[in-house]
Amino acid sequence: MKRVRPQLLVLLLGTLVAGPVLGQADFSDTVFQGELWMPFAAVTPGELERKTPDQEKLDALLEEMQMVFSGMVYGWSFTYRPVDPARKVDEFLDVVPLGRIVGSQGDVATARALAVSTRIDEKAGTLVVLFRYYLAPHEAARRQAWGSFNLDQAAGIGKAKVVDRLESRLEALRQAVKESVRNLLRPKVYNRPQEIRGEALLREIPRYSIQSGQYVCTAKFQMRILNVREYPLY
Repeated sequence: MKRVRPQLLVLLLGTLVAGPVLGQADFSDTVFQGELWMPFAAVTPGELERKTPDQEKLDALLEEMQMVFSGMVYGWSFTYRPVDPARKVDEFLDVVPLGRIVGSQGDVATARALAVSTRIDEKAGTLVVLFRYYLAPHEAARRQAWGSFNLDQAAGIGKAKVVDRLESRLEALRQAVKESVRNLLRPKVYNRPQEIRGEALLREIPRYSIQSGQYVCTAKFQMRILNVREYPLY
């Protein structure tokens, strides 16, 4: 994602625009657009730090953009084993990307991943960046296929302690995948399963907030449950 950096740096130093823009859930779209944010440090009480964030923070924001848009094109495979104290089974969750978008060619005229605009949210103390991504034909076809199948839809809320901004937000998103699986299967599977395997695709840009020292991620998915393995009967 380093190739996208020049456009982002220009925008961070340039025009600020107001008004939130969220990623849409239309599966026929060939362009993704949505906002991601990072907090500003307070220089003095009530005053935000206006200088450009350091490169590590910018790289983390670009990595998150790539991860989110990849999740909307390719999705993830997941394996989930619910906790079962009676059987002394610990909870296990593995969420693996099924693909990754390429990003940019480095030239603004030909780039497919762009930072379009920025704004400062004074109340929240955040810098908000509007990203846009132009899908390649094979990516658009892949996402459209996810929308054409008779697949389940599910939503979930995941939480993770605020430690590292990027990793904490990724963990909150993984937990949102887990909670979406639980919400989807709870009315259908009455006994606690041994293991659940499947695939999940982001329908739109996830929403994040910070509550009580945790990142809270609200996300919506297309779900394909491949296998629900029950415990053997004795």
